[in-house]
Amino acid sequence: MALKVTSNATIPELLRLRKDKDIVMQIMKIVIIGLLGTVFFTGCIDSMIDQPIEITLPTFTKPAIQDTQNKFLEQRFTETKEQSPGAVENALMWSQKYDELLSKNENFMDKNNSLTKENTEFKHQLSQLQLELEQTEKELEGANAFLQEMQLELNHWKDDVLGFRDEMRQAESTQLDALSRILKLLGAEMTEPQQ
Repeated sequence: MALKVTSNATIPELLRLRKDKDIVMQIMKIVIIGLLGTVFFTGCIDSMIDQPIEITLPTFTKPAIQDTQNKFLEQRFTETKEQSPGAVENALMWSQKYDELLSKNENFMDKNNSLTKENTEFKHQLSQLQLELEQTEKELEGANAFLQEMQLELNHWKDDVLGFRDEMRQAESTQLDALSRILKLLGAEMTEPQQ
């Protein structure tokens, strides 16, 4: 059995082929020793010495999968015109992408935490402002009722003042007449009012 070694064979491939060769050699040794032992113990060695011993070893056929794997391995280790990044470059690239995404994730988590904290503070402020608003609404309702009552009283007073204006003038003129009579009785001289 001859081993095919291509120029593009890798070290693991060569080791596997050597291991396969060693296994075949061990099997051949065991078969030959077994045949020789059988011949020696049976005493048939004299009759067999004149005739050549034919040993046929089974040939190993490679499965079709192994052929496709070999083609894949050959293609894998041949240089192409387009140099794709190697495993190390791929690992570094993915590591960098992972680090970037990890930092973005941390930033988003920090932002989420700060927004959650702000939201909680706003809810607390909203509840306080709701209470203040309710209190202010009550105060405004009271003030509005008071203003309406004052407006009614003011309108009533205006009606009263306008309605009694003539009576008030008449009362004042009566008071002035009474005062002038008292002054005449007391001896005061009357003068004409200056206009």
